[in-house]
Amino acid sequence: MKNLVAIPCFNEEDNINQCIDSLLELKSKNDNNFDILVVNDGSKDQTDKKLSQYGDKLSIIFSKQNYGLSEVFNSILFYSKQNNYDGLVIFDSDNQYPYEDIPELFNKLILDNLDIVIGSRDFSSLDHFSKSKKFFQKLGSLIVGLSLRLSLTDVTSGFRAYSSKAMNTLFVSNTFTYTLETLYQAKQNKLKISYHNIAYTNETRDSRLFDSNFEYITKSIKIIFKSMLIYRSKLMMSLIAVLFSIPGFALTSRFFIKYFQYGENSGNIQSLVVGVAYFNFLLIIFIFIYMVLNGYKNKVFFLRNLYQPKHN
Repeated sequence: MKNLVAIPCFNEEDNINQCIDSLLELKSKNDNNFDILVVNDGSKDQTDKKLSQYGDKLSIIFSKQNYGLSEVFNSILFYSKQNNYDGLVIFDSDNQYPYEDIPELFNKLILDNLDIVIGSRDFSSLDHFSKSKKFFQKLGSLIVGLSLRLSLTDVTSGFRAYSSKAMNTLFVSNTFTYTLETLYQAKQNKLKISYHNIAYTNETRDSRLFDSNFEYITKSIKIIFKSMLIYRSKLMMSLIAVLFSIPGFALTSRFFIKYFQYGENSGNIQSLVVGVAYFNFLLIIFIFIYMVLNGYKNKVFFLRNLYQPKHN
């Protein structure tokens, strides 16, 4: 098996040495054979200088501009495919995840014949998470899990392992994060997803992905809703159709109730006419929306096939 551990980083001069040293130590033990890739996403501090001291012990791709985590993820997938890796683990450079679990994620991919393994955190044990953050993390995992018909306990963890099939399938279209959209893509493409319980260290710095919990929650909700519309369109359209059909059912039901109560001269034919017209209007609207969503979904996979990374 040819495996890769990829590390996104942006202004990580305080953490990057500890991260790389931990991975090199892990490589030296128990035949843990994997390559290391660092994606330096436009760091303005001394990150690049600190990485240069490792020489050929790792590979580095970088950009002068900070493009964000989604673009970094797409660059990592591109690099992995170009170099024919069988397995990929994405590991944060701020040392929040236990590097000792990397072999477990790789092993679970193979032994359980999986395509994605999520390093799942126990939110109840995270003292640095506020009660509201824990609540919304659990609620988000529940909503995503139900919409995907999967048992998932931590859908926002970035510590994940991917099979070669997953690497060749996934592509992120949003500009915020890869963790949510990729789950919906994986489900649509019948990739096998599971999780591995991990310990979780205290945060070493504030998140650079968002400025506040409110921003994180609102952006996550948008991604979940958009992903459900695009990649679970039949389910979402069915739910929306049921909701918007209620007025039409009410109108047509009024006609039939009056008809059976008072006969055909009850004077409520207008309820039936309006109800049928309403259903026809809904049908046209839903067909149009469904075509738009399918077109966008095809556009995402078209962009994946034409993708050229901004990091090199």
